[in-house]
Amino acid sequence: MNSISRKKFLALFGCSLILTIAYMSLSSWGLAVPFLSETFQLNTIMIQLGNAALIAGYAVGSFVEGRLLKSWGWKKTFLFAMALFLAGSVSIPFVTSYPLIVFLRFIMGFGLIVNVTTFLVSGWFSLSSRGLAVGVLLGCIGLGTALGGFVTGALSALFSWQNIFLILAALTLIGVIAFLLLVKDPPRQNTSTATVSGQSFQGSIYKQPALWLFALSLLFVFFNVYGLYAYLASYMQTLGYSVAEIGLIVLFNGLIAVASTPFGGLLSDWLVKKTGNVVRARAYAIAFSGAAVGVVGCLLIPLLAPLNIGFAILTAIISGWGCPAANSPILSLPSDIFGSEAAGAANGMVILIAGIGGILSPILVPAIAQATSWTVGWVVTAAAAFVCMVLSLLLPRVRIKN
Repeated sequence: MNSISRKKFLALFGCSLILTIAYMSLSSWGLAVPFLSETFQLNTIMIQLGNAALIAGYAVGSFVEGRLLKSWGWKKTFLFAMALFLAGSVSIPFVTSYPLIVFLRFIMGFGLIVNVTTFLVSGWFSLSSRGLAVGVLLGCIGLGTALGGFVTGALSALFSWQNIFLILAALTLIGVIAFLLLVKDPPRQNTSTATVSGQSFQGSIYKQPALWLFALSLLFVFFNVYGLYAYLASYMQTLGYSVAEIGLIVLFNGLIAVASTPFGGLLSDWLVKKTGNVVRARAYAIAFSGAAVGVVGCLLIPLLAPLNIGFAILTAIISGWGCPAANSPILSLPSDIFGSEAAGAANGMVILIAGIGGILSPILVPAIAQATSWTVGWVVTAAAAFVCMVLSLLLPRVRIKN
């Protein structure tokens, strides 16, 4: 393995490590919620406000970090983001005001470094291998969430929720140091193998219709995925499953994304090599390995999950595979089309728009289900995946003006 290849895979490992640890740290919120609910007399909407604040911070932070990447460089942007993330982590255990806690959740979301790490990984990998690399990276979101649930559960027998926050913050700080030791500047890429056009992109990315299609596609992915994560457990509770059974269903639903996210990227890379058309290859991977599976999975939940625990787990796996598989092809496309230098700003705008879906879904769908039925709620969740599929199939028809 030559020096460039070694640095490439060290960069992927370092980015994946810090993203895993960051999402592990976020899992401590689940332990805090029962205590915060009792202390501040919170209702369901107020609890969801804490989740919404995190997603809003993630969306806004991704946009700001995307703009900073060009002027500050990735290292300063990364340190700025992680400083905010850690500040929120160590402050929440000591705060006695719930509105301030919600604000600190926003700050933690602002500090999530999904855009920075995606920028770095996209910069190290060329068109033919970028989808898988970004998929491995984004799969660490599910891995970190799953590991976080296990770790916080184990620590809860020994420590208070406040101390667990601080322990995970310390682990995050160790991850930051490891990241800085492992990750180096991406090389200046050969545009003939790094972009669709074979040349550097000139002009405003914000005037490109393709960028807005990416953003809308990811918005409906977020609507589907964050909604699924927010209310799957509540729905299973209405079916009479025990706490242990619901925990198992939710675990399978989240953990399958560790496999599906890289698979979506791998399939898109294979289609790039097979067809030579990068946009069509990524679009088909978004539509058929991700969104279509999400549609089927969400429609099957109200039909099969009530039957028994086996069917409940099966439908959780199918729906959990779906839209996460679309993440890596969507977030690879800005680098594919605009080049790695513009990808940070492009992905920042894409995530900013997509955040709307992640904020609305956990609030809107349960309200619809309460007013009608959970079957209607799952149809709405499936419809979001269907819209993503349709939008992705429009992508190859959009002209890129350079």
